Amino acid sequence: MRVCFYHAEPEWSGRARAFADAAAALRGRGYDVTFVCQRGSAVERRLSVARHEPIGIRTRGNSLGVGWRLARVLRRRFVEAVFVHSEREQLQAAVAVRFADRGAIVRRMPPFGSLTLGGDARFAARIAATGFLFAFDADLRAARPPARALEPFVAPPGIAPLSPTPTAHTDGEQRIACFFSEASRGAVSVALRTVALLAERHSDVRLVLIGPGDRREALKLQCAALGIVARVEMPRADATDESDRAAIAGADFGWVLATGDDAMFATLDCFAAGVPVIAERNPLSGRLASAGETGELTGALDAANLAAVFAALFADDARRDRLARGARAAAAAWPMNAMADGFVRAVAATRDRTRWRT
Repeated sequence: MRVCFYHAEPEWSGRARAFADAAAALRGRGYDVTFVCQRGSAVERRLSVARHEPIGIRTRGNSLGVGWRLARVLRRRFVEAVFVHSEREQLQAAVAVRFADRGAIVRRMPPFGSLTLGGDARFAARIAATGFLFAFDADLRAARPPARALEPFVAPPGIAPLSPTPTAHTDGEQRIACFFSEASRGAVSVALRTVALLAERHSDVRLVLIGPGDRREALKLQCAALGIVARVEMPRADATDESDRAAIAGADFGWVLATGDDAMFATLDCFAAGVPVIAERNPLSGRLASAGETGELTGALDAANLAAVFAALFADDARRDRLARGARAAAAAWPMNAMADGFVRAVAATRDRTRWRT
């Protein structure tokens, strides 16, 4: 069966990562997979580096224009199922399916995100058969898909465990890999203040920022004001899967400030590398991590309290080693096959051609 993953956002994110992982998994099971994204974007560059061979189109503009451009890809590749994330993408894909006169849509929901059905989504569902895919069983139970929707399914996140590797940083250096996303940029300021407080007594602390690279200069100015320029590595504008894995493998702790899919994959990547996770306590972090076993869950973001948390972790090597072992063991609870099975079931639900035209 022929499947298309459509991602209109230009910046790399957990949503793009979810589709990239699913595309690789489906391709490994014999599916003919196409990935369509914004031409010239960071997503296209990163997918190309990972050998996904994306098709770049112009995803900005009105839905009719974007839908027409996407429809040409669907016709050329004989696509039968189109995966999207946002309501805007759902509408653009619905228009494309209508123009191409073939296919159905599956909209994937973020972890612990509510199923939104705004005007774009409702109109899209009227012109193209649509199903929904969720990250957790609880998300599906809490949702109320439209009565005419295709059968909904769950595709839990998955991660492939990595071979243990020695940390790549200088002996004695304390490295924190800090993950942030577009929605959590403000939290990075708290992270920088935390490092400034830690630096007063820990001359070997270093923060490695992993996230959108388009605000590097603003972050540098904040670091300069706090006197920690030499202690912070800026997010890489040319980041790849390999560079992210290297940054995580070289860290003593993974600090997750991101939200949604970005937080989910950051946590699982740390588990796969055997890196304990520090995150604010919320439904998602509570679902993935266990305080005192795979890392620590904290209260609301407060620089002084967080500095105390990290200082205590730095001072207890035995505790850090125990948390690292727990993190690596936790990765086994999130197999890639379970994620792939969920996407396969969602694709199978689109096969009924009699439902392609609603």
